[in-house]
This record gives sequence, structure tokens and C-alpha cells, in this order.
Amino acid sequence: MHMNRTPLSAVSLLALALTGQTALAQRQAPSVREIGPSASPQPSVRRAGAPSDATPRGRAMAAGQRPVVLLTGYWPPTNEMLRRFSPKPSLNPQGWIGSDWHGRGYDVMAFFPEFPNPNCGTCGTGFGDLTVDYQDTVPDFARISELLRPIAVITFSRGFPGTSWEVEMNQFNRSSWIDDYVVPRQPDTLPPDGSLPAGALRLSSLPANRIIDAVEAANVGVDPRICWAGDGGGFLSEFVAYLGVWYQARNADPLSPDWCVSAGHVHVGGAVSWTQGAAAAEVTLETVLDHVDEVLACPPVIQYCEGLTNSLGAGADLSVVGAPSISGNEMRLHVQRLPLSAATLTFYGPDRGMGTIGDGLLCVGGSLTRLVAINANSRGARRILLDLTAPTLGSGTTAVTVGSTWRFQTWYRDSIGAGSNTTNAIEITFCP
Repeated sequence: MHMNRTPLSAVSLLALALTGQTALAQRQAPSVREIGPSASPQPSVRRAGAPSDATPRGRAMAAGQRPVVLLTGYWPPTNEMLRRFSPKPSLNPQGWIGSDWHGRGYDVMAFFPEFPNPNCGTCGTGFGDLTVDYQDTVPDFARISELLRPIAVITFSRGFPGTSWEVEMNQFNRSSWIDDYVVPRQPDTLPPDGSLPAGALRLSSLPANRIIDAVEAANVGVDPRICWAGDGGGFLSEFVAYLGVWYQARNADPLSPDWCVSAGHVHVGGAVSWTQGAAAAEVTLETVLDHVDEVLACPPVIQYCEGLTNSLGAGADLSVVGAPSISGNEMRLHVQRLPLSAATLTFYGPDRGMGTIGDGLLCVGGSLTRLVAINANSRGARRILLDLTAPTLGSGTTAVTVGSTWRFQTWYRDSIGAGSNTTNAIEITFCP
């Protein structure tokens, strides 16, 4: 059952914000559903066709310049399952299969450490283009990513002993990590990401639900799952995962020639065979490329305004994962770096605005329509999948329709200052 949403003026929004946490938590619109593990397979994925020429990436692709998808492995079985994507003949004597992979217009390149025993249990640092060491991984990953300027990044490492294929959603900017194998045993810089406070969260931007559904449907002998609430373990697996999502965040602007659409990490069970891992990796890659195709085919999502400093020491961030496609209907909003369990309210309107609300900036103007009021989780994040085909999102003066442009923002409670703050704002033009 869907409820009608109420258009809100800036004044009434502020009044609503001041009514308290309890009142906010009661105002949840059923036309927005919270992301969780898929209960049933998603609709089949559609190729989106030619990329839009609205971005430098799109124009380069239209001109025949192939972007690169970067894959990295760490411990077995991930290095062996990715070997055929290595462009180095010395590492891949059977030949590189990543050139214009499956005729999709992308080159796929993999980098991974080598070990004397390719089936090692306790493997150590290894050797080669990417080694398992904090000090080495930072320059290795920087060199590779800056050379390739990938449009998507998927990092892999060994996880639990079984056959899991686990998409990690949460990567943390830790000020302390589990010691590695060689002195010095901690990263040179703590936390590694100086642009955020220690402990700050960066979310995966992989199409997690679609990956899990596709891998499960492929029936390749692995156990697909999503780690929604946990973390990557605090060792080198999470460290390389953080480097991947951090790279994507630095290149998240669609107007940048180095736009990176998606990045995230997959933990692979130690009992997954090389053959099973290779098959699951290809399914994962296909799914990510479908996702990238769809994003590139739609007008770019524009971030503007900014989230001001909150009690965590950094502004909260609102972003989009997936294409703003009405027919695809799989776009979701990510809100991260919120105060833990804070009450939040997401809303949209037709115009850009500039005002203040609490300690934040109100950057959406016109008649404002609320989407969802719900608390952040214990990691300080919210993930919201918009049902773009729901009657409450597709009728009246606030209709989300093909070609319409709307601006979105999230308000949230905080423990300092005026008691509330806002994220940045995003501008979305919806496509077919």
C-alpha cells in the first residue's frame, strides 16, 4: 500500500525538522524501500546502448577509446582466478582475454601477487606488481590506477575458509590495522586517507544486489552474499578495498575525464576453486559492466553544494549508485558519514536553492517533497532504493518522469551546534 506524499515548503521542512526525532521516525514513505539482501532474482539486465556524449568519458567511448576495468587479486584463489585477465605474457602465457572483453567496449586488466606455492595457506607478502604489504600496496595501487584511470574497480581477496562470494559494503579509514608480515607492520600514514577523519566510512558503489543474484543464478559452486553491517576485517583485505573505493570517490565527478563509476571489494572463500572463482569473477564483471553501461547512457548525476562539518568531523555525503533510469528502476541513494543511528529525512524539489537549516545548508528549492524519514544504521549510513514506478513517485506536480530534473538532499539530527545538519545535494535528470 502506497501513501500520498506531502509537498513541503522550506519553512514547513524546517518546522518538521524541529519537531523531534520521534516524529521524524513516524514519517516513512512506503514508496521508498530499504535495501537488503535480495529475496528473489532481479529483472534481467539490459544493455543500455551507446554512452551519452554528455561527459568526457562518454565522448571518448563514442570515439572508440576503450576504458579500462581494473581487477586486483591478493591471496589464492583470487590471483589464479584472475590470471587470464593479466596483460603480461610472463604471468599469462595462455594469452590476455581482457581486450575488448566479450565485445563490450572495455579492456579488463588484472594485477595480483605471485607466490612460490600458488595454493598457499599462509602466503606472506608475495612478489610482483602487487604485494601483500601496507607500504608496498599504497604505491603499487596508486601506480596501477593512475596509469589505467579505470572506469570501474573490483578488488578481490581471500575471506572465510568456505565457498563464500561476499560483497563488502563498508570500508573504514582506520587509524590502526592488524599488523602485516614485514616491519614496519602498520601503514606509513594513519589513517591512510587524510581527507576524512579516522574511522570514517566509505561505501561500496558496486551493484551488490545484482551481483549476488547473477552469481547465484549462474550456479558456479560459490555461496554469494552481501556484508551489509560488518567490515572487511581490518587487515590488508580491507586496506586494499579502501584504496579502491577511495580512488572511485576521488574520481566520482561525471564531468571529469577520469570518471570512475563504480568500485568495491569481494571476499572470496578459501575453498573456492580456481575454476569456480574464474566463473564467478566473470559473472561479477558482466554485472558491473551492465551497471556502468546504464549509468553512462543516462545524463550525469551532478553533485553540488556541500555537507558541512558534523560531530564526526566530516560532512555527511549523499550519492547515487546505479542509473537514474525509469525502466531500469534500480537506482539507490547512499547516505554515509552520518552520526550513528541519527534520524534522517530525505527530500527533493525542482530547483537549486541556497539557505540554511540547523548547522547545514538547504540547497534544494521550490516545493519540497519528503521521501523517507528513518534512522541511520549503527555504521552511520543509509541505503535507499527508490521505486520510480510507484504511483506516489509518478503522478502529479512532483512526478519523477523521463526527462524531469529533480534535486535531492538529506537532513539529519546531530549532537552538536543547532542539533541538525544536511548532506550535499545532488541533481538528477531521469532517463527512459
